[in-house]
Amino acid sequence: MAVYTETKTYHTKAHMGMIDVTGDFQSAVSAACAKHGISSGIITGFTTGGVAGLTTLEFEPGIVQHDLKAAMDIFSPYTDETGKVIHYRHHETWHDDNGSSHIKAALLSPFITIPFVDGKLTIGPWQNLTLIECDTRNRVRDVVFQVMGE
Repeated sequence: MAVYTETKTYHTKAHMGMIDVTGDFQSAVSAACAKHGISSGIITGFTTGGVAGLTTLEFEPGIVQHDLKAAMDIFSPYTDETGKVIHYRHHETWHDDNGSSHIKAALLSPFITIPFVDGKLTIGPWQNLTLIECDTRNRVRDVVFQVMGE
């Protein structure tokens, strides 16, 4: 079984900024197929850092610009109704303000694995692979793509 690995760097936006990385997943699969002569297998994307995640969603303005953040803020709000940053015990350890970010990231996942067949990802037409920044600041994130197949 062949293994191919590449890493890409992204500049993310704070508070649930999202980047459609579907094309980069497909590009890594295509590169692996060309380099190793494979056609089917799996690709895993893994984002480094504790407060970002990868998921699938329909990458459309309502979800990307509002709905997912609003839903995640129900589980782990950053500020209260007056705009004051909510205290999390995590803040005591690191003297920062991103306790809510860690909870959001834990509800997501730092990785996602997708099968591919004949060199093509097996995702649906409204299923975009998405990098989500949960931190309270803009960040630079790496995603490691690892392709295994035969």
